[in-house]
Amino acid sequence: MAIQQRAERTRQTILTSAARAFDTHGYDRTSLARIGAEARVTTGALVFHFATKAELAAAVQERARAITGVTVESACVSAGGSGGTAVEKLVAVTRALIRLFETDCVARAGERLAREMQPAGIPAHQKCPWRREVARLVRRAGDEGALHPGIDATAVVALISYVVQGVELAMRAPNTPADEPWPSEPAAMPDRAGERLERIWELILPSLVPPTPPEPLPRSGDGQSAPSPGGQPTTSCNGQSAPSRGGQPMTSCGGQAAPSRGTQPTTSRTGQATQALAGQAAPSRGGREAPGHRASGVRAC
Repeated sequence: MAIQQRAERTRQTILTSAARAFDTHGYDRTSLARIGAEARVTTGALVFHFATKAELAAAVQERARAITGVTVESACVSAGGSGGTAVEKLVAVTRALIRLFETDCVARAGERLAREMQPAGIPAHQKCPWRREVARLVRRAGDEGALHPGIDATAVVALISYVVQGVELAMRAPNTPADEPWPSEPAAMPDRAGERLERIWELILPSLVPPTPPEPLPRSGDGQSAPSPGGQPTTSCNGQSAPSRGGQPMTSCGGQAAPSRGTQPTTSRTGQATQALAGQAAPSRGGREAPGHRASGVRAC
């Protein structure tokens, strides 16, 4: 039992050391001798567990897929479980992936090896848990009607995959001077990968998801009294007048103008169209223009 436990510890040490080497140097520039030196084991001990470098790289990729699979599943649960929207889970998954790539060399090594050792003719998402989940969530978002009408779901999946890969690659890029011209954009972006991702989402999310509609205004056509700006009751729809702030009568729904705080008339609900609801400036009681209410903003994720 003790021998088996020691052998398993040695195997895990070799795997972790190989992941660091593959993450730093790539597959071609990593040798078994380099991995053995990193793990502080003899070449004989290394080949006892992994006969070839390709076998060792495959084991690192398998471990990376297990880690990313757990990370993606946890992100979906944290985003509301079965009650969360597909878009919320999609954003949460990308955030969790970037945090993982920032802290776990095995996950980063798996991404690099997947790029460098991708077999021809085999799509990357078939063996990659996070790419499969991104594709599933994009399809679900389309089924929920959360995306703009007519949007190409395949293009959205590719876009999000490129964003995650790009942010992960930017982690490896050395810092460049702040005045370095495009395309060396990492210098102009925040240092933290998570902040880069947030800025990218702010740019692309409005192109994918329609804005959240504004809350409807309350209706006051029920025949009951409603308070005026001065706290005095006004008659809502019976055509009778009630004292306003200045002690003068004002009619709320009779379609006629009534004096406001100054001496200027205001337009009733059933008179002229309310400019504020149309998104234009509407006259205030003091004669100045007040901005109207516009439907703006993107659904918070």
